[in-house]
Order: sequence, then structure tokens, then C-alpha cells
Amino acid sequence: MSSTLLTRGTLLVDDELKDRAAEAVQAVADEEITEVIFTTTTGRRVSFDPAIVDLFGHVLSRVAQGGELTVHTVPELLSTITAAEMLGVSRPTLMKLIRRGELEPVMAGTHHRIRTKDISALREKRELARRASIDELMQLGEDDED
Repeated sequence: MSSTLLTRGTLLVDDELKDRAAEAVQAVADEEITEVIFTTTTGRRVSFDPAIVDLFGHVLSRVAQGGELTVHTVPELLSTITAAEMLGVSRPTLMKLIRRGELEPVMAGTHHRIRTKDISALREKRELARRASIDELMQLGEDDED
């Protein structure tokens, strides 16, 4: 069982490790992972806060899906193209978000840059709105059945 770290943060995972990751994901099923504990070679136990636990869960799920896993650090300021990709929108749509005041750009000369934290916050806001809309639609469907 092994993984190989390549340049640019790409991690290749062999089939055995992928299968073990898949088994771990299946063992958890739909339950939320709330704690991850590492034991060091000296026997010291280290537990992690929820954000790190969530990160481990995402990585484990991706490894279980197979293929390669690429991990990159993201700079504090993003180009509009990169910011648009992170939001899953086109660059023109991103520029509309800026004009409407939903995102505040940082100017680098004549170029717009967007703070990574602002993109993350907008993604979270949009995800919460999407979930609320789904819940509302499901509630409407239940009301229609009554």
C-alpha cells in the first residue's frame, strides 16, 4: 500500500490504498466524522479540531474515488479567472458579482483581484442558500401530499 507525492502537490495512490480508503468511507456511511486522533511513535495522542477533521474526511473520500489527488495552496489574492473557477461561474458572471457589490475587489494596477477568504465566504453563503431552497421545495412537496 502506497502513495507517491509528485511535483505540484499531486499524490498518486495505488489501488490497495484506494480500496482501503473506500472501505473506511463505507464504514462511516452517512455519519459525520467528529474526531480524528493520531498516535505518534512515542505514544502521544493528538486530536484535531473540526475543520481539520473535515479536511481529512474530504481527502479520504477523494482517495476512495480513485485517480490522482492534487493539493494546492491558494494565494491570498486571486485573479478573476481563478476566483470564477472556484465559484463555478464564468468570469463575466464574477464581474457582475463585483459590480453588484457581492464581492469586493482589490485593485492591482488596473486588474481586479479577489481575496480567497471572500470567495470562500460567498461559496458558503451560496451553498447555504441552495440548501435552504432545497429544503423549501421538499417542504412544499410534503404540504402538497397532505
